[in-house]
Amino acid sequence: MKGQGLYVIKRMKVFLRPYAFRLLAVMLIGACGSFCNIMIPGQIEKISGIIQSQIGNEISLSSVTKAGAVCAAIILAMFLCNYSYNRGMEVYAQKIGGDIRAALNRKINRISLMNLDQMRAGDLIANMTSDVDSVSIAISQSIGPLLTNTIVLVGTVVVMLLKSVPLAACVIVSTVSGVLICMVISSKMIPRRNELRNELSNINGMVDETLKGFLVIRAYNSEEDVLKEFTDANMRYTRNMKKTQFASDELTPLMAMLNNITYVAVCIVGTWLIVSGSNTVTIGVIVAFLLYARMLSTPLNFFAAILSMLAFTMVNCRKILYVLDMPENVDEGKKEISGVKGAVSFRDVRFGYTPDKEVIHGFNAEIRPGMKVAIVGHTGAGKTTLVNLLMRFYETNSGRILIDGTDIKEIPRKRLHEVLGMVMQETFLFHASIRDNILYYAPDASEEELMDVIDKCSLSHFIRTLPEGLDTVLSEKMAVSSGQKQLISIARTMIQNPSILILDEATSSVDTRTEMLIQRALDELSKDHTSFVIAHRLSTIRNADAIFVMQDGDIAEIGTHEELLEKNGIYSRLYRSQFENAG
Repeated sequence: MKGQGLYVIKRMKVFLRPYAFRLLAVMLIGACGSFCNIMIPGQIEKISGIIQSQIGNEISLSSVTKAGAVCAAIILAMFLCNYSYNRGMEVYAQKIGGDIRAALNRKINRISLMNLDQMRAGDLIANMTSDVDSVSIAISQSIGPLLTNTIVLVGTVVVMLLKSVPLAACVIVSTVSGVLICMVISSKMIPRRNELRNELSNINGMVDETLKGFLVIRAYNSEEDVLKEFTDANMRYTRNMKKTQFASDELTPLMAMLNNITYVAVCIVGTWLIVSGSNTVTIGVIVAFLLYARMLSTPLNFFAAILSMLAFTMVNCRKILYVLDMPENVDEGKKEISGVKGAVSFRDVRFGYTPDKEVIHGFNAEIRPGMKVAIVGHTGAGKTTLVNLLMRFYETNSGRILIDGTDIKEIPRKRLHEVLGMVMQETFLFHASIRDNILYYAPDASEEELMDVIDKCSLSHFIRTLPEGLDTVLSEKMAVSSGQKQLISIARTMIQNPSILILDEATSSVDTRTEMLIQRALDELSKDHTSFVIAHRLSTIRNADAIFVMQDGDIAEIGTHEELLEKNGIYSRLYRSQFENAG
């Protein structure tokens, strides 16, 4: 565990390093405030001594005023130092937290989909929010105050020992005893905090899943089941939160009681020393020790609390590092390609989502430039997997995929995605205007190009009905059909004008009339362009140059629509079953 802790600290230092000198300057300001804090009891002792020495005589107000002015100046200096210190630590702690979130966001965009698929959305949300927040809090409330509290602790003990060893021993013994009790209570909170983090992650995942599947839940009358599941998770979280909070709440009244006991002990021991004729103890010294007792409890409580806080933070840091250490997409290629014609070759391609289960088995195919290739087959045959490999969303286990004779692994991923344009089956639109959604990949496109694409995708009438036209912001409250969303998604790909087009069930969410309009536009778009069409409605691919019928991760049949019907094989059965069902 110790070795892991050092490893975590070493890894997380990279986020502290850019702010090292500024953090050091802020901590030095805090150290000045700590020295001022240590000086204040001595000044109050001095004022008390002046008053005590002049009891029975006329008290010199000028002496008291002068000592009070010095004390007030020290208090003001302490306030300014502590204010600057607290503000500086909070600012840099939040900046460091922001850097960690940015690093996580960059990492998530580079993680291979294979690994990203294995993570729950709730875990990623917790990484970006509560885990990072705990690190920021640890920096501002634990790592930062380490120096200032150490100064207060050491300085207070030294000053007390110099003034009176018996009173110092009284304060130290009672205060340390209280801190040890607090450490025992705090240690019990560590596993509960870990459970809280995991339960919060689970709740985040459930909320994300519920929002995404809201219509399905409503359609199947599963509201009560979802509510019960959430209620159970919420109750577990609430129970653990109560236990953790109860343990935390015990500390405040306990420390208040122990502090009061310390004050009483100082007064009794101090009085006994005065009565015994001690020359070193006066009323002013007793007053100063009461302040020292209160002052000493703060750093000791801090060191007791920091153990559980840092232990909890270490757990969150390991979760952050787990994401940062996840395998990324393979190194980018450096071979630039231009004037892409669109020839695509699959050569003995093998792939599996898990090592023990291969879904693409030695796939081979040659697609000439400008060909329209339809890919059909039963669910699970490997259709979408094949185009995902072409897009390099996943990496092949073995084999090669080439574009114009160049292995796609040698092409920079950004350039590859400029060459390939994909319309996905599951439509996703950003919370932005329709204009921004269509121009997402081509922000510099002209207004003429934009309107041309809108006309080809039959979006003109729909956009005219919106209150702000193209600048209407899409949101959950808008009554936008799935077909209209798919049209916008298709327009986004069309304006990109890719060399190779991939349509993954692109017309599955539109009605028959709209499908005909889109099909006409896609036919025009795919002229002189290589295109891959994953089709469920076989009637839409009759004019394909070649149809790949996939079964169990390989091509079972290949040919044109008419050729495959004549073979009376898998494609023929699929086509006739759809025709019969339609009839």
